[in-house]
Amino acid sequence: MTITSIPERDFTRAQIIDRLNATLAAQRPIVSVAAGVGIIAKCAEVAGADLIFVHANSRSRNLGVPTSIYIGNPIDMTLSMYPEIDNVVDRTPIIAGIDATDGQRRRLFRVIDDYVARGINGITNFPTALAYTGNWGRARNDVGMGSDRELELLAEARRREIFTVGQAYDAGFAADLAAAGADLIIARCGLTQGGAVGPSPDAESSLSPEAAADHVQAVIESARAANPDVFVIAHGGPFARPADTEHLYANTDVQGIHAESAIERIPVEEYVAAEIASFKSPVLRA
Repeated sequence: MTITSIPERDFTRAQIIDRLNATLAAQRPIVSVAAGVGIIAKCAEVAGADLIFVHANSRSRNLGVPTSIYIGNPIDMTLSMYPEIDNVVDRTPIIAGIDATDGQRRRLFRVIDDYVARGINGITNFPTALAYTGNWGRARNDVGMGSDRELELLAEARRREIFTVGQAYDAGFAADLAAAGADLIIARCGLTQGGAVGPSPDAESSLSPEAAADHVQAVIESARAANPDVFVIAHGGPFARPADTEHLYANTDVQGIHAESAIERIPVEEYVAAEIASFKSPVLRA
């Protein structure tokens, strides 16, 4: 009897950077995917995703409610989802979010130690203090628990040669993240529009494709002024489906897309509803 062992999923920072450069060399966009359940992660790997992310906000999408981090402690939620993702992903780096402002985990080096010991291949500042609260995240710096902690997190991870991803809602913070050592920046354009629980394109908070592209380009230019080698990809807003990215790629220097609701939520909502409707459509014989 032959016993086949499942190999450890092991990626160094240099290997992940080489992986992303190989994608770009083939003139293909980098595609990263958030996954809070195993089936999404498994499908992402089969389809060739470059990176798989475990983010606290995946939990809300799995619950069928609007994307949110306000349903529990973000680090606890991330670490509770990770084993399910780790179990089915063999060939793709897994990046996991750390809430650097968590007052229960002031010693960030211990949090990083814990993530690395679990087999996580890279870290990101998610959730970011600047996501929903604007200046509040920076004001928290006055008491030592604001967005500066996220820069400290990435700098420490970079010092250890761990692959790092910076999440930025504005161009200024993107430059700070790049300077701190981020290998990749995600230019976040707000909540992903559409589907059952996403904002509509005409909602007050929604950016148009033109405005979102301008925002992404501003993030790119700011981040690359701090580090010319940093990768930059975009997330959310009007870029909910593959066709939506055509405008993005035609009008910016962005190198790919980060899909959260665009993979975890909208395709599931649409496909499951359509399949059930199809199952209900036959007429039974009398």
